[in-house]
Amino acid sequence: MPSGQNNVWGWRQSALALAIASTLAISPTFAAETSNGSLKGVVTNSSGVAVSNASILVRHKDKGFTRTMNTNSQGQYLLRNLPVGEYELVVSKDGFSDVSASSVAIQVGRSAIYDGQLIAVGVDMETIEVLGTMKRLVDTGSSTAGIVVTQDQLKSMPVANGFEAMAVLAPGVSSSSQFGASSFGGASSAENIYYLNGLNVSTIRKGIGSIPLPWEAISQTEIKTGAINPEFGGALGGVVNAVSKSGGNDFEFGGSYKIDPNAGRTYHKSVFDSDGDYAINNDQSELTFQEVNLWASGSIIEDKMFFYGLYNPRKTDDQWASGSSFYDRTAQEDRWLVSLDYQITENHRVDVTAINYGREGDYNTSPYSPDENSVGAVTSNAKFETGGEVYGAHYSGQITDAFSVDVVAGRTIESVFDRSNSSLPGVWDCRNGSCVAYSNHSNSSIAEEEYIRDQIKIDLRYDLDNHSLQFGIDNTRLDVDYLSTQNGAGDARGWWSIKRAGADDISTAPEGATIVERRIRDRGTSSTVSSNAFYVQDSWQIGENWLLNLGARYEQFENAVTGGEKYVDTNGWSPRVQAVWDVYGDGDTKAFASFGRYYQPVSANMNITQGSYSREVFDYYAPDQLDADGRPILEADGSPSHGAAYRDTYVRQAGIVEPALIASGSLKGMYNDEFTLGFETVVMDNMVVGVRGVYRDLKRSIEDTDIKPVLAKYLADNGIEDNVGQGSYYVLHNPGEATNISYDFNQDGVIEAAENVVLSAADLQLPKAERKYLALETTFRGQILDNVYLDASYVLSHSYGNTEGLVRTDNGQADPGWTTSYDYGDLMDHGKGDLPNDHRHAFKVAGFYDITHDLTLGLVSSLTSGAPKNYFSMHPAGVDSCAPGSAWEACVSREYGAASFYDENGNPAPRGSAGRLDWLLNVDMSLAYNLDLSVGRVNLKGTVYNLFNASTATAVNEERTINTSSGLAVNPNYGLTSVQQAPRYVSLEARYEF
Repeated sequence: MPSGQNNVWGWRQSALALAIASTLAISPTFAAETSNGSLKGVVTNSSGVAVSNASILVRHKDKGFTRTMNTNSQGQYLLRNLPVGEYELVVSKDGFSDVSASSVAIQVGRSAIYDGQLIAVGVDMETIEVLGTMKRLVDTGSSTAGIVVTQDQLKSMPVANGFEAMAVLAPGVSSSSQFGASSFGGASSAENIYYLNGLNVSTIRKGIGSIPLPWEAISQTEIKTGAINPEFGGALGGVVNAVSKSGGNDFEFGGSYKIDPNAGRTYHKSVFDSDGDYAINNDQSELTFQEVNLWASGSIIEDKMFFYGLYNPRKTDDQWASGSSFYDRTAQEDRWLVSLDYQITENHRVDVTAINYGREGDYNTSPYSPDENSVGAVTSNAKFETGGEVYGAHYSGQITDAFSVDVVAGRTIESVFDRSNSSLPGVWDCRNGSCVAYSNHSNSSIAEEEYIRDQIKIDLRYDLDNHSLQFGIDNTRLDVDYLSTQNGAGDARGWWSIKRAGADDISTAPEGATIVERRIRDRGTSSTVSSNAFYVQDSWQIGENWLLNLGARYEQFENAVTGGEKYVDTNGWSPRVQAVWDVYGDGDTKAFASFGRYYQPVSANMNITQGSYSREVFDYYAPDQLDADGRPILEADGSPSHGAAYRDTYVRQAGIVEPALIASGSLKGMYNDEFTLGFETVVMDNMVVGVRGVYRDLKRSIEDTDIKPVLAKYLADNGIEDNVGQGSYYVLHNPGEATNISYDFNQDGVIEAAENVVLSAADLQLPKAERKYLALETTFRGQILDNVYLDASYVLSHSYGNTEGLVRTDNGQADPGWTTSYDYGDLMDHGKGDLPNDHRHAFKVAGFYDITHDLTLGLVSSLTSGAPKNYFSMHPAGVDSCAPGSAWEACVSREYGAASFYDENGNPAPRGSAGRLDWLLNVDMSLAYNLDLSVGRVNLKGTVYNLFNASTATAVNEERTINTSSGLAVNPNYGLTSVQQAPRYVSLEARYEF
């Protein structure tokens, strides 16, 4: 077996037999440390009687420091704030023979449980019945669900870089091929939170996934999928909690080289639309990825101070064609991580971490002929620069045997700079049911962004005989600086689209006519987002076999516009309760139940989309000078040729940032409730089988809605003229509840009583947000043989309702809080049904097989049922929410085209009722060879991702109708693949460590 595997998944038993005490309760536990682990257990004598004041000594095998404590009156011990890694454990007391364990693995966020049996000096060992091994596989102190992924596992299995590749190993987690993040328990991919060394490392603007870290430096990653303790908040989905590597007494050096060569990729066949044009063009695709890791670690002061440093340069060369453009890009990254940790005394430790994750590069754009599949000369070049830094400090202290303190503070910085050497704007042809670029632009938008997140978190823990108390505060502040506009010089500036006018089109063009639309949106903000939380929990051991974790978290979320005025100010209490029953009292079987409430903050993205100075205007023109495909030819400045405007400029937003207008004064927090019920037991000595039922219910959401159709009626009824001069009033509010706003609508300089607007739920006629998730998880995990590790699961689940959450997978909107959901009441008609993350069946098998001591075969595979499909069409006039007398009778959603739940005949087509995508099979395999040299160790690993090169569609065109010159018609490209599985590719890696 590869070095380290026995330390992670196995255990060793000393000759004097540390054994499970089958009749005593486990020491209570509660919310685990964010970036450390803990060790607990019970010590008894040969008669099963608790041994008090026994000495517990642990020594970190790499760092050399020790920790000691004595058992309490019930024979229990609990060592907190242990840095992850391997320890030696010695249990001793006068009059008894010492017992020890040579390899105790401490994992991030987890409690290792080692019980011991002390044998009196002079007792005949042969008369003592050995009750079992010293390590417990089932933690009867918690019902939190999830897994821990270690660096040793990653070396043995085919797992790609990144938290998402690790997260999808856990049951109940599905990947999002569109957004690059995962869905936990039916929640959207923007509703998770990510930690490294106690610091929040989620992407700052959108919160979709984590910032790109130097993955070689990650030691362990904990994936929490449910029943999460109140120490963690700010997420409805899951929690990913990781800790980085650190140094030890021995100096260690190493390096690795990894390449994913283009020659090892088997690209899928291109996808063509009904006109024979490319819908997905794989004919010009190439991608080669390379990375180097160089690391060093060791001690600065033996047993006291340690360092670890990693340098991780990466390079990606790729090219692709889209529409009438060909792109050739080179991106380089210079990631690095440095950490220092200082064991001040046996019970006090400080560590600091610094990370850089900069990325920069450029790409050339050339004209591309789809008919001839040929590339022309380079016409433009663009440069980009993204990334940032992370700085963090962490103190953990064991003040007394019972009282411990943990403090984390840090800053994360993200920046984005786009610089284009070309002023060509983006132009798309959207007449045929999909939008295809036919311009040669490099950047359609120009943006400068900087985000700074400051965080401090303090945890206090106090342990009593039958109670363990935890208190904590968690404060975060984000500074958002953003400025963006569209590319293009002079009158060419904008996003240009060629479309067909629908009935009663806002452009005023006759139905079916070709129109040239120019959209300009200027946005800017210098604003803040903050969250403040405190929490408390009591872990209460009731008798020998029952444990109650009783906790609650209070959270307050604020978003402010430029100038500091708050437009979001929400708060709420989150009770978190767990009940765990040690069924037989031996720690091998537990039954559990939990209830938890989780709040989701308003994304920093909303400071840009909702709280910024955002001026958005549209112009509509008749086309001029068409090419052979009926598209307006491109002028020298890159804009499409056009004639006279159909109408005056339509102003959707006029740049208003008044908090009392852009958000409801009665806005309350978004949250969901979760119930779990489960059972776990040890089988075959080394395996754990579990069954867990999950029910999640989104109780309240926060959405943006253009309330203008309803507001217009209100103002008219109250004799107020609307002189603001914009076409929409997007307000942040809670669907299904009353909304109140205030503004000087008639622009007379005074806000009159009638301009303090209160719209009841009945006035707005919007359905309450609904998202429910039901699941039954079955898991089978452990060391099935000495040389085989297996992790298998099957999840039967159902996710349904009328909103996916912060993002929309079915129309590709990775824009948290700013999707088309709830924009208008008519968009929600028949919107209840199976949600995009509803994968009814999911089978997962992962593990590794040590063929020999030096050769390991790894496997990660999954078989998942397809997501539901929809019919999206234009909302028929005069029915449902568009019926005369309705609050939404203006039927503004028709301006969105095919965006409502109807078929081509105008009949209701409820969400998810158009069938399902195909089942998704993915098989990844790896072969790793380890070779011990006289100096150091070599590891060679080859991985094949998507072994069978499955090309199943993960998203399709769901627009059932399009506008044609003769009116509404069935979209010939309905159901056409828009996103498919990544192609098969090979990854090769060589490592040398000494």
